[in-house]
Amino acid sequence: MVTGTMHLVQANGRRILLDCGSHSGGARDEDPFDLPFPFDASRIDAVVLTHCHNDHCGRLASLVMRGFEGPIYTTPANKDILEVLLFDTARIREQEAMLRGRKGGGRQGGGNRRAVRFGTAEAYRAIDQVETVPLNRKVALEGDIQLELFEAGHILGASMLNLAWTELGRDWRLTFTGDLGRSGFPFQHPHAPLPPADMLVCESTYGGETHDTADVMAANMAKAIRRSADEGGKILIPAFSLGRTQLIIHYLRKWIRQGLIPNLRIHVDSPLGRKLHKTFLRHPSEFAEPYRDDLEVDWLEGRDDATDVSLSDGARIIVASGGMLEGGRILHHLRFHIDDPRATLLLVSYQAPGTLGEQMLEKNDSIRFNGRRWNKWIDVKQVRGFSGHADHADLLAAIGPLAGSVSKVRLVHGEPERAGALAGALKARGFQDVTMPEMHETSELS
Repeated sequence: MVTGTMHLVQANGRRILLDCGSHSGGARDEDPFDLPFPFDASRIDAVVLTHCHNDHCGRLASLVMRGFEGPIYTTPANKDILEVLLFDTARIREQEAMLRGRKGGGRQGGGNRRAVRFGTAEAYRAIDQVETVPLNRKVALEGDIQLELFEAGHILGASMLNLAWTELGRDWRLTFTGDLGRSGFPFQHPHAPLPPADMLVCESTYGGETHDTADVMAANMAKAIRRSADEGGKILIPAFSLGRTQLIIHYLRKWIRQGLIPNLRIHVDSPLGRKLHKTFLRHPSEFAEPYRDDLEVDWLEGRDDATDVSLSDGARIIVASGGMLEGGRILHHLRFHIDDPRATLLLVSYQAPGTLGEQMLEKNDSIRFNGRRWNKWIDVKQVRGFSGHADHADLLAAIGPLAGSVSKVRLVHGEPERAGALAGALKARGFQDVTMPEMHETSELS
């Protein structure tokens, strides 16, 4: 599957966890603090975090709370992002615990309020375990294991990694791509060449698929936005708070300046997205195109502001949190416009199976969310290409140069059909040992 990335490397007597992500989408969307780990968290020696999307870092706090006390290695930008995410999670969980206590549902015997399972103190503890590693610099881990991080081109701070060690009289290398960025759509810097390795663990999210070009994306956005603009409808764009929100507002402004899409007011309803926007501004060298503060957008402060904008006259663009419509501020706006045929819902992210976003793409006249069934008269369009992931051609171009220098390829982070398409293409190019591991499967270097 695409979500819940977590790989355990055992080498030289050490146990190193590569990412610690949450599952998301439909029945898999559970509280990460309630789920057990398939290993003893206290026995993990170190974590290497490739980037801060929830499906790669969402269970990191839970790992710490379950006894992990080792270092968390990641890039400096990732540490800044992780700090924002952890304290935002702590704030939300503390507020929820307080509300439960007020309603009498959060008390245990003796009348004591249920303890906050993750709060500000725990966020500080997790951040204290983070050790930053600059790109392209080798760092020695315990057990004589060398770690090196490389540009992944995915989102701010994202990296791929290479582990190297000597065991049983020979040298071993393992490369994990994390999430690789796409080509032909400049925002992040392009990913670095994949380091040679005995085993390559590679994402396969868009195996078998080709992203639209930037010109096609701009044309599709323009057509959908212009239709609603001419009719006076709202354009709703659900976007993940980290990465996608910043990417969308950057390109909306760019294409408006270029005259490619109508010059409409842009409102962003994403409190976390705004905090992360400020973090992005602190790392200007990370971007291939300038990421500036003069983005000419209106950051909405609260629900009253959001309601006023949603119910205002005329066409406007509203970018709101909740990339798969499974939660977030987008649902507040959607309930005002789902039965308005003038409005457009622009889906610019991957929609995992079972999510409301996937259901919105289906051919149906009604849909259930927020506890009731609604007429679905809003125009739903999906604009492909905003993904921060490499497509099929990108993945082949990245992996191809390793032919002859990597003996095993393990394709992860992809639905079976996508991973299978990439596996077939790699085998056709001469890669002999290419498999798609099952959950909890072990692969051995040899």
